[in-house]
Amino acid sequence: MYNLDLLYTNTVGSAFTIKNQFDEEVQSKIQFLIGDIAVLMDVPEIKSFLSVIRLAQKGCQCKDCNQKSAYKTIKCNTPQAEINFKVSPKILVGFEELVMGVLFHLEYNDVLSFNEIN
Repeated sequence: MYNLDLLYTNTVGSAFTIKNQFDEEVQSKIQFLIGDIAVLMDVPEIKSFLSVIRLAQKGCQCKDCNQKSAYKTIKCNTPQAEINFKVSPKILVGFEELVMGVLFHLEYNDVLSFNEIN
């Protein structure tokens, strides 16, 4: 049996650690719940998604659009699926906050575990 423990949440979505009730090994996947979509990612995939988000925030530099587009499409690749999100600049900031919050809490939990602090 698997349990989901809330790791981080904001207005865009939530992230959960996945724990096996019978196996106390460190979780290898994080479940992101964004709207009606649940995506499983490991840490390298989360970091890759963060770089996609940050590239999308820089915007297009071509002379034709001149960053006038209010919505962008960003791609989230996992081994199981490829998901495209259509996002506004506000939602893009929320995605970055969600991913940065997850990475912060994962590193924080690692430091606590390493120092045997409950």
